[in-house]
Formats: sequence, structure tokens, C-alpha cells
Amino acid sequence: MRALLRDAARIARFDVPVLIEGETGAGKELLARFLHRESPRRPRALVAVNCGAIPDDLLEAEFFGHARGAFTGAAEARAGLVEAADGGTLFLDEVGELSPRAQALLLRVLQEREYRRVGETRLRRSDFRLVSATHRALADRAAAGSFRADLFYRLAVARVRLPPLRERSDEFGEITAGLLARLSRRYRLPAPEVSPEALSALAARPWPGNIRELESVLAAAVLSRPGVSRLEPDAFAAPPPPAPETAPPEVLAPVEEAPPAQAGDGRDLAEALAAFERLFLLAALRRASGSRAAAARSLGITRQGLWRKLRRHGIR
Repeated sequence: MRALLRDAARIARFDVPVLIEGETGAGKELLARFLHRESPRRPRALVAVNCGAIPDDLLEAEFFGHARGAFTGAAEARAGLVEAADGGTLFLDEVGELSPRAQALLLRVLQEREYRRVGETRLRRSDFRLVSATHRALADRAAAGSFRADLFYRLAVARVRLPPLRERSDEFGEITAGLLARLSRRYRLPAPEVSPEALSALAARPWPGNIRELESVLAAAVLSRPGVSRLEPDAFAAPPPPAPETAPPEVLAPVEEAPPAQAGDGRDLAEALAAFERLFLLAALRRASGSRAAAARSLGITRQGLWRKLRRHGIR
């Protein structure tokens, strides 16, 4: 990791776009902030945006801003993210989630450094350094035609691969100590040490959620044992899997016992499909040990899409 940071510090001095590649939770945003701090643009702002969290119909206004009265609800003029990043760094997290339309909009401003607010004819300029991050294989997607190749080449003038936690076993103790120190400051509790046995047990886990998952596990251990000076293996024992929920009668009942549907009435089918989806989501979460990011990957949807489904079904 020290070699990676040395390379990143060297890249940061050159005002070129950087693409950070790595699994979800590996610390891509932290590396982006490191690149900004090590660059000549550090006196100005780093503006971060999650590309998967902005609806496509609002993306142009979010990126470029809008004039007063440009659309319903635009009571006053507003600057966009590109304008806010002028002189600093624009960080696009999960850039692989951009729609084809959004990719075209971004390519234009990267080429010309020019844009217009929604509802304006005035051409504006912004001088920003672009850093992007993705957990997807954008080179493969560009080769397959599912991501614009011309945009990929502009994003990836410099590429940095952030290794997952399971590939950083030699740094595991150092990472754990750093996270415990941060949790100690956050919760105003003494920072405990982790016994060698507990550290070995933790390092042997697969960590699909990477640094984010490790921080969550450490936080649970610290908060369940406030004031303890040493964490032993029992502090990190995996909780028993939750008892399976009882499925609604329309899912479990034999077909012959189901009430006959009225002609043109799709309510019974809709309710059964909703119940099935809820059970399917719960099963995905259990397989991912509660990690929403890992569950979303296994289902082939974005984290935001999974969050909306969980909210709709009342799953916390």
C-alpha cells in the first residue's frame, strides 16, 4: 500500500484525470481525497458526487446548475457541481453507473471545459481536475460497447487499482489499529487493542465489504464492550443467522388451497410477487452477511436500487 501511495502522490502532481478502480468499500474515496491533498489544487474544494444516486432527469441540473425559472420548482438560480469544483477537484464516485445520456454530457464538458446552466444560453467555463472511481471493469465494458470508449479514455489517463482487503494481509494489523483509533475519536471511547488471536481470526475472513465492512465489525465490538482495553476473538464472533421469516399464506399454501381469483383481478398475484421479492431480498442479505453493497452486486442492481426495494418492503 505504501508503494501505491507513492505512485498516487507522484500522479497527483500532474493535472491529469485519474480513474481509481477497486471493489466496493475498498477506500476509493479516501484515495481520491489523498490525490486532491497531494495536488496543486489542494487550496480549493474537492466536490464529491455519487453518480448512481442522481436520477437521470436531474443529472444535467445537478452537474451544470440551472437558471431561475428553468423548470418547475427552480425558484432561484443555482450553481452546479462542475461550477463548484472550479479550481479544485471533481470526484465522480461510481462513474460506471452513468447512463448513456449522462456519459455524453460529461464527455462534452471534459473536452471543452465549457457548459451551460439549464435554462441559460450563456456559456460558462470551469477549470477542474477530474478523479473518478468505479467497482466495474470499465475497460471491458468500453470494449463491449456498454460504456463509451471515448469517455473511458478521457477518464483513465492515469489508472490506479486499489486492492481489496483480502489482498492486504501484511497491512491488516495497521489498518485495524487505524480504524480503532478513528472509532475511538468518533465515540469518545478508549481505543482497545486487538489480541493476536483475534487479529488472525479477523484476517482470515473474506471481507466482501472490504474496509467498510471491517470498520462496521470493529464498531460493533467497541460499542458492545465500552472501555475494554483488549478485544479477544469472542468479541468478533459472528451472530447467529436470523430465524427465517414466515412466508405469507399465499406463498406457502398449496395451489389447490388458494382462493379462486376473480376475472381481471391481479391483486393476489401482485401480493404473492411482492412477498416473494421480500424473501428473495432477505436471502441475498443473509448470504452477504448483511452487506448491502455485496447483496446488490449478487442481485445485479445498484446499491441505490437495493435501498429503494428494502425501503418499499420495510426491511431495515
